Amino acid sequence: MRHSRTFPLAIVLFSLVFICGESKASAANNPLNTIKADSFSDGSEGIKTEPCSEGGTNLSSIHDGDFVMYKAFDFDSGVAAFKIRLAANRQGKVEVRLDNPTGPLLGTVSFNSTGGWQSWVDATCNVDNSQSGVRDIYLVFHGDAGGALLNVRQFVFLKSSVISGQSLDLSSRLDVEDNEPQATKAWGMPETGFTDDFEDGTMSHWTTSGLTVTDHGIDGSHSVAHTGTALGFAFTPDVYINKTDTGGEWRTQAEASLAADIVIDSKDARPGIGFSSKDGKQRVYVILNPANNSIEAHRKLLDGTDVIIHEHPKFIQDLAAKVADDASQSSVTLALQTGVKYRLQMDWSPYSNGIIVFLYDDKGTVITSFRTVIDLPAARRPMLVCSGGDARFDNVKFDPTLDGWDYKWQWYKSPVLGDDVCNPAVWKGKDGKMYMVWRKFGADTFHGIASSPDGIHWTRVNDETLKCTGDMNVVVDPFGDGLIYVTPGGGGMPWFTSDGSNNYTTWNTASIKVGDIFGNCRIQEIIDTKRYPQMSPVSYQGTDYRFIAYVEDWNHMPKPHSVVLLSNTLDKWVLPDPDPVIPPMDNFWGEKGSALGAAYPLPDGNILLASCSCTWAGYTGAPEPSNVSAIADGKQPWKILKLGTLPDAPVSREAVWYQGPNFGTAFYYDDATDTLFFYGGFHDYRIGMMRVQHFLHPEAVSSK
Repeated sequence: MRHSRTFPLAIVLFSLVFICGESKASAANNPLNTIKADSFSDGSEGIKTEPCSEGGTNLSSIHDGDFVMYKAFDFDSGVAAFKIRLAANRQGKVEVRLDNPTGPLLGTVSFNSTGGWQSWVDATCNVDNSQSGVRDIYLVFHGDAGGALLNVRQFVFLKSSVISGQSLDLSSRLDVEDNEPQATKAWGMPETGFTDDFEDGTMSHWTTSGLTVTDHGIDGSHSVAHTGTALGFAFTPDVYINKTDTGGEWRTQAEASLAADIVIDSKDARPGIGFSSKDGKQRVYVILNPANNSIEAHRKLLDGTDVIIHEHPKFIQDLAAKVADDASQSSVTLALQTGVKYRLQMDWSPYSNGIIVFLYDDKGTVITSFRTVIDLPAARRPMLVCSGGDARFDNVKFDPTLDGWDYKWQWYKSPVLGDDVCNPAVWKGKDGKMYMVWRKFGADTFHGIASSPDGIHWTRVNDETLKCTGDMNVVVDPFGDGLIYVTPGGGGMPWFTSDGSNNYTTWNTASIKVGDIFGNCRIQEIIDTKRYPQMSPVSYQGTDYRFIAYVEDWNHMPKPHSVVLLSNTLDKWVLPDPDPVIPPMDNFWGEKGSALGAAYPLPDGNILLASCSCTWAGYTGAPEPSNVSAIADGKQPWKILKLGTLPDAPVSREAVWYQGPNFGTAFYYDDATDTLFFYGGFHDYRIGMMRVQHFLHPEAVSSK
């Protein structure tokens, strides 16, 4: 008989929400965040931990009837599936229960032998999504009583349901950049990442030149050393950020994080990390420069050209005049020292071109960070690099699940509308066509109409349908009269209505106006909770409100930001929280401010947001470089449950729709194709389109 005993909690995971402009820790943990198996609070006697081949530690010595418990997870936001990473030598199952080992059963995962105690696979099951509240999670193990069943590394709950037995075959997918197939069975697959502390005394998984493993490293053990002045580098030939070109007219998102401990042993050394092409000839990387006390972001091309794209903190100081209206943006002083351990982290998307760099001290405190744009989609393999002098590397970590969304955007390579358009709003007409009202760029007093049979191919209907200024947003038949309501969204501005006459080129001024929006600039998106069965009215101070409005503000600091208004009438609004929905932070793309451009209810009743996230650099001459996804609480829509790290679409380059800022965005869900469309007025004068296919009925276990 194995008895229960209490273990110390190794890792406490906090679900962060942003209330009153500050980051606050919830009392409960978020089941949508990856839960390390060794963080259990209670479990059966005899369960052990051991070093994991994928980094960290895993649970081991798990037998039939054993359980582990993880305390206080909030299930109010809803979950649809469960995924566990395990290695097994026997057949069995894992029951996922709440409250106690015999409590409500969420779901059951079956497993077979994986071929070894460190041969890791993911196993999934759908779960009962009716459970709510703050609950303890119990994993209960069953199988052959003759010995240990399995090891467990981690688990996570998913927003999307899974289809049993179905998986994605990526082996035939090629990328137009280098015509190379996806890695599906490589060491450290992109789906799981890897860590390497070089304790086996080799660099067997790296292609190396001028870097070697040595004893007496950063932590008194092994490390990778660079000696001399010649360039040395290493990259992983079989591990990389997954390809994103799906062929034809579509491309999908890709991103990853790379980090390493670095000690500078010579003032002349230039050690760093980055990503390489498959032949090592093209690179995107960042290096520490102790001579200048700076961090440099580089791009090296196939012809040998190596260019410093960004130097930090010098570029920050050069921006002082541009940001003088915000005292929080001050000059950064950096003092890089020899013999000191730093941790350098680089979050990179080879197709959005976004890069965020963090420098930590040996205690894990952020010393500084910066963002920039580098264009080189072929650079996708983790890389170590050094020149000029001696330095050491250790504890390299590659994580391709940077955001871990249950959906991924695809974007259409050509603009769907141009060349003088922005700020779209989209709906479906009575004739089955999709319609878009858009603002004419450079002539704000005119709005035009376009139509489409499929959401992809658009035709202009009329270029001067409405004469007003602002970013139009739409509400479909809010009062049962069959009319479409649109407004530019500013305080006191009119609502316009149309019954669809002449392809929505005939509009009338409604009897109501927008009303007071509390000194903000304009309403960007309105959600009618009555239209979505997964939603309910928002309860605030004893009153239920039907309409949720996300409102953009460029008048008050931080510029820009967004707040939430509530209403039952579309003309009388309540401001439940005056602070920004997404305040400036240092851990995602838009550190300056975030103006929400679009919002749409997710299947679980929470709200998917598109944030025009602003950076200090103001790429392409404008402060809204790209869309960053976020999820807000459907019950308290001013609270953020999850926030993306890097942009969803490329930024900063000219000539293509997705290579520039977003001026106005809109969501539209097409139930005929189960597709969520996203339209953005990218680059000021083109409207581009992204989509999530199988939005309500995902075809894959995960779209990571």
